[in-house]
Amino acid sequence: MIFCMIVLINPLPAVGFMSYLMAAQMGPQYFARPENNWKEDLLPLIPPELSAHDPADALSADPRPVEWFYHGLPNVSESMVENFQAIPWGHLAGPYAWWCLALLFMLGLFFALSGLLHPVWSERERLPFPVIQVPEQMMDGFFPQARGEGMERPFFLDRMALWGIGITFALHGWNYYANYADNWPSVPMHITHIDWTYLTETPWRYMQPFMFKIFPSVIGFMYLVSLEVSFSMWFFFAVVLKICSMIACGTFGLADNGWAFMWAREGAHGMFFNQGVGALFAIVLAGLFMARQHLWTTLKQAVGAMPEDRSPFRLSSRTLWGMLLLCFLGAVAWLCHFRVSLHWAILAVLILTLISVGAARLVAEGGVMYIKCFATPQELMQVVFTPAAIGSQNLIVTGVWGKVFEFDFYRMAPMINIIGALHAGTQSRTKPRWLLAGLGSALLLTFVVGFFSANYMVYTTPGGARSLGWVFNYWPNWFYGEQTGNIRQIKHWEELKRQSAETGAPIPKSEVPAVARTNWTRIGWMGVGGAVMFFFLFMRTRVFWWPHPIGYVLWMGFQGIYAMWFSYFLGWLAKFLLVRFGGQKQFLRWRRFFVGLIVGEALAIVFWIIVAWIMDHHGSVYRLDYN
Repeated sequence: MIFCMIVLINPLPAVGFMSYLMAAQMGPQYFARPENNWKEDLLPLIPPELSAHDPADALSADPRPVEWFYHGLPNVSESMVENFQAIPWGHLAGPYAWWCLALLFMLGLFFALSGLLHPVWSERERLPFPVIQVPEQMMDGFFPQARGEGMERPFFLDRMALWGIGITFALHGWNYYANYADNWPSVPMHITHIDWTYLTETPWRYMQPFMFKIFPSVIGFMYLVSLEVSFSMWFFFAVVLKICSMIACGTFGLADNGWAFMWAREGAHGMFFNQGVGALFAIVLAGLFMARQHLWTTLKQAVGAMPEDRSPFRLSSRTLWGMLLLCFLGAVAWLCHFRVSLHWAILAVLILTLISVGAARLVAEGGVMYIKCFATPQELMQVVFTPAAIGSQNLIVTGVWGKVFEFDFYRMAPMINIIGALHAGTQSRTKPRWLLAGLGSALLLTFVVGFFSANYMVYTTPGGARSLGWVFNYWPNWFYGEQTGNIRQIKHWEELKRQSAETGAPIPKSEVPAVARTNWTRIGWMGVGGAVMFFFLFMRTRVFWWPHPIGYVLWMGFQGIYAMWFSYFLGWLAKFLLVRFGGQKQFLRWRRFFVGLIVGEALAIVFWIIVAWIMDHHGSVYRLDYN
């Protein structure tokens, strides 16, 4: 129960939710300048109820929540109580309550959808849920009576597990000590110089980026998934993508090196990213199609057209479908309340839900530890329907809403954690009502504690949010700057249409702005990605050796895959050799060693964070992160 609660609330007080939320609220007001004209073009479109506001009179003695947010409190005291009382909580609570309501609707929607899909993923498709396997193994160390079948001793007394924990802990400890001792020799874990030392000439530079990073925990997770899945996750990057990149650069001259394709979304450079997005939607739709019989059965049970065989460890179909409908309508109504048209609100919620299902699928089936999809609901609606057709008001509200609830490009999407919590609860035979009550109480506590702790930290930090990184500074400037550019183009387009209607003269194609043009290039490449994914899924039902296409979906965000691919490869190779030459017996014997790699890396991170805090150490030569 405690694990499930922690898993659910993990992204809420961090960058995934609170940081983006506060930046989305305060950023447009603070960074509005006469030169960017945000006050006239942008701010009137942002609902005033969703953020705090400074008094219009610069000489007013009233609290200035936005200015203090970015500069810190005028007088920071050594007394925590005095600082707490100086923060303008009354101005912050109302907007935060509106956003918490929207979050509750989305979390309820994800919970209901997870409850409906989990039996299919767990019992019919037998997805491994590798992240949940780790605490299951660790529980053996605390509760020997719950020990898995065939396990002779508890996890923390198992020699293989201790070797895995010890090797990883010692390795990270040795390398991390370089932060405290100059000229300390380290074991190379990240080899990133390949691009500018070996891949400098044609055609080899077309293969960039090609870096080798070793993450023991990722290797451990790859041991817990099927060989075909772990093979796909490195093969589609290190082989398929590199061949495609060499063809695109060498044959068609689309770029000078492979880096051009890593971050691009538009034009020919965005071809691989858009294929990944199309593949993501295809795998989600295919999964829903495979689950259609179960979903239809539960729907009939929910409306009373079919009797339901109630399990004490599963919520009723009526509860799940009722929650799904209520929360979906609630999320749509929230957007409509803030002046979003009904059809755009429905589409935005639907797109966000489908992408979240896809992200949850990647983690449940592939153990993907670093997901990023640089496609928001607003962006995908723009691609298909054009910003001009959507309208400035709809664009701004759905854009801010989508950015807040995508949880840092879906890296911490709540549905990943919710369906994992349901799986852990099912495996531990926890009754769903108790699980739901525990998750609800954890959410309530997080809403309160996260609100006060996050704002207290920002307001009392010297320099305020200006000194707290890119999410409070670069991101709102980039995001709202892009939105303002679209707003101005839409205004220009509407003026052109008005003049055309008055004069009767058609608008020349050369004068049609980008916001009024359908992006057929991106639509085409997304269609290619969807078609290839459907083809691969079909071939897997006909040809037993056909590769699993999950690695193709990872093209939707290259930041994770180019950092992880080598660890995916090492995990696949280790399992392949053990299974090939040792059989099932060796696979089971070594499983705890690889789980130990995961546990050891987590313990090393926690240990060295505590050491850095005790020693008041800032800055790192050796970093313990996945970037």
